[in-house]
Amino acid sequence: MKVDSTTQSGLQTLKDGLQRTQQGDTAATGGAGTAMSSASTATGASGDANVSLSGLSSHLQSLASADTSDIDTAHVESIKQAIKDGTLTIDSGKIADGVLATARELLQQKSQSAGS
Repeated sequence: MKVDSTTQSGLQTLKDGLQRTQQGDTAATGGAGTAMSSASTATGASGDANVSLSGLSSHLQSLASADTSDIDTAHVESIKQAIKDGTLTIDSGKIADGVLATARELLQQKSQSAGS
C-alpha cells in the first residue's frame, strides 16, 4: 500500500470547509452569538482533534442531566418491582381501548388533512 502526502491536504480541506462554515454562521447571525460556534483543530500527525461544543449544546446537556424528567421514575420502579414479584396485573381491555382511541384520532387527523 502506498502512502503519499495528499492525506494531509485532505485534512487542510476539512479545516478550510469548517472555517467557511463558521464564517457563514457568523455572517448569518450578524456575528451576534456563539450558539452555533464550534471549533475543531487538528494536532499532530496522529489525527487527534479537539472539539469545543457550543453554548447551546452545553445548556441542553445540563437540562438532560437535571432532574426535570418527564418520566415518573418512582412509577417505573414500582412496575419493575411488580414484574419481579409476579404481581403485575395487565388490563387488556384498557390497552385495547387505548389502541382504538389512538386509531380513531389518527383517522380523524387524516380525514381532516385530506378535506383541507
